[in-house]
Formats: sequence, structure tokens, C-alpha cells
Amino acid sequence: MFVHWGLFSAGDLGTWMMSDMAVPVDEYARKYVPGFTGENFDAEEIVELAKNAGCKYVVMVTRHHEGYCLWDTETTDFSSVKQIPGRDFIGEYVKAARKAGLKVGLYYSLCDWRYKGYWQGPRQNPKGWEKQVKLVHNQVREIMSNYGKIDILWYDGGWEAYPGAWGIKLTDEKVANYWQSEKLNAMVRKLQPGILINNRSFLPEDFGTPEKMIRPQARPWELCDTIGFYWGASSKDLDRKTSRTLIGQLLYSVSRGGNMLLNIGPKPDGSLLPWQKKTMEEIGTWLKKHGEGVYGCEGVWEMPFARILTPWQATQKGNSMYLHLLRYPGKSFAISNQHDLKIVSAELVDTGDKLHVETTATRDIISGLPAKSPDKIASLVKLKVRKKTARQIAQRQYIGIDNPI
Repeated sequence: MFVHWGLFSAGDLGTWMMSDMAVPVDEYARKYVPGFTGENFDAEEIVELAKNAGCKYVVMVTRHHEGYCLWDTETTDFSSVKQIPGRDFIGEYVKAARKAGLKVGLYYSLCDWRYKGYWQGPRQNPKGWEKQVKLVHNQVREIMSNYGKIDILWYDGGWEAYPGAWGIKLTDEKVANYWQSEKLNAMVRKLQPGILINNRSFLPEDFGTPEKMIRPQARPWELCDTIGFYWGASSKDLDRKTSRTLIGQLLYSVSRGGNMLLNIGPKPDGSLLPWQKKTMEEIGTWLKKHGEGVYGCEGVWEMPFARILTPWQATQKGNSMYLHLLRYPGKSFAISNQHDLKIVSAELVDTGDKLHVETTATRDIISGLPAKSPDKIASLVKLKVRKKTARQIAQRQYIGIDNPI
């Protein structure tokens, strides 16, 4: 579970107001600092929601692009400790996550919109840029040093302010050099051995992070998406994704070898939005029944299991393959023999019932399912499989005929 929460939450229009509406720094602080109280922030309630939703870790924003810090930092007074809340929210979150047995992730934005050096770039304003980079390194050192073991560091915000802002054609290598990312991440790994670092310091590091669009990669990757339209809380956000839509995204990600990080945005007082809580709990209810086809599973590349337009999304673990029936086929369905696997047995996980498997020269027919799906989102069929022998593959037949006219 991703948690986007910060001063921007008091603006009620997502995380990018300061930039997109060109709100001056002083005006931004004057308007939103009074409303960001955090008086109802309950870290234990947030991590309990994550557990109820079936999540194994949480990534919480420590500082977004606006520069407001949610921890006890010595680098600035623009923080939840020095301002109205008077609380170290990151410390509270880390303690609660560990108590709940969840892995601890911290989000940190490299950019800070309050710095002219960011907007003008390292060439036009080298001293301003150097000042910002020094702040980044000092703040990352703090969050990696002050809270015990951290499992994930989730960078963001390292891109140029707008296309061409820095007056140079950019490559990932150049941007990483500007932020001194190699030095920064070496420090992180020294302080936190075993930590996972994402790719948004413009170095590949441990995993990729496609955002809002599923883009499978040939290495560990994680879809990040939000439960509505905005990342932060907003009463104007009416584009609320259903639990079915989100479970479909999760299954598509896992079936292509990925993972999913799903965001919620608490209100400025720290309380959870009821509709977000309800949706997360619905996802958790589904995972309690069907989680064996998600947790610890890998993608499936065998056709036709991996084809986009099948009624299922397929995952696998050892010699088990799981077909998540997002579009329920009825009492029976068939699988083309385009694959090189022999289906040994089948089970409907929802009911525990054994299903009948009939293998022909061109397909495997799975039957014995109820007429209607036992689950309103997606039922789960578990197949036991093994590799076919060369002889079995050679005897495979095809559906075409010689003279169709």
C-alpha cells in the first residue's frame, strides 16, 4: 500500500497544485499549513488497513515535491514537527508497521519546488542546484539513519522541472550525475544493507516502477497506481476505481511477472476516507480466498495462458498454475494445446471441488464448474501441470482442416 499524505492534502486538489497552479512558496505555506493538523492520524489504523487489504508492505511519503517533511529533521523548519502538528509522523508509521509485521517503505522526492535551483537547473544556477542536492543527501541520510531497518526506498521527482528547463538534452546518466545518485545510493546501502531501491534516482537499481500503466519489464517491476484519480485526498475526486478494477490490475501485473503498489490518500487531519477504506477491505476479502494464486507467484509466458483476451489471467508457482476467471466462462471451458504443458488435475479453489479434465489432440476441457461464478469478482481454478514429453508434443494436432470451403 502506498500512502500519499502531506501538506498538499490540505489543498484538496491532489499533489501538484504548487507547480501546476504556480502557487508562490509563501502563499502555499500560508494557505495550507493551518489546515494540515494531522490530529486524527493513527499509524496503527493505517497499517491495519494495509494488512486487511492483503498488503505485505507499506510505502509512505516522507516528503513530496513541495518540500514539507513528515519527520523530525534538522535540515528545515518546514516539517510536521516544527509546524502545527508537532509530531514525527514517519516515526509513528515505522513503529506501527513493524509492530504489525509489515515491511517498511519510505517515499522521498528528490526535487523541492521551493528551490530556484531546481527550476533553473544545474547549469543556469549551479550554486542553487548544489544547495538543493546537499539538502537531498542530508535528508536521505536522516531517514535512513533514524528509524531502524528500512526495507524499501522509493525515490521520485528527479526529472527536470519542464521539458528543456535545464537547457540540455538529458539522458538518465546525466540526470543521475546531477543528483549524485551513485554516491547517494552507496550511502543508503551502507546505512541499510539489504534495502531495495527503485529506479527513480535515474539509476536502474533493484526494480522498475511503471506508473498507472502496466508495462512489463525483464526484471523485477512494480505497477504503482492510485485508488482514484488523485494521489492525495480530494473531495473532488469522483473517479473512484472499483475493487474489481483494481484486482484486475493486480492480476494482470502478477501474470506478467510484476507486483502492484496501490495508493490511498488520507485527509489533512490524517483520517482515512471511508470509500478508500471500503475498497481496500474488499480487495483484502478477495485475497483471503484467492491469495494462493497471487502471493509468491510468477508470470506465465506459455500460450494461450498469457494471451490478453482469454477469460482468465494466469499465474504460476512451482507445478501449480492458477487461472483467475475474471470473465466467468460457465460450467466448462477449454484451453488450446498451443502450450507444452500436460494438465494433470484441476480444482475450483473457491469451493475446493475437483474438476474434470479431458484432454484431446487439440485442447484440454475443464468441466464441472457451477453455472454461475462463486465469486462476484473472479473465481480461481488451480491446475496441476507438468511438462509434456517430446513425443507428446510431436503428436499435437491443430484445429484447422485442409478444405474449409
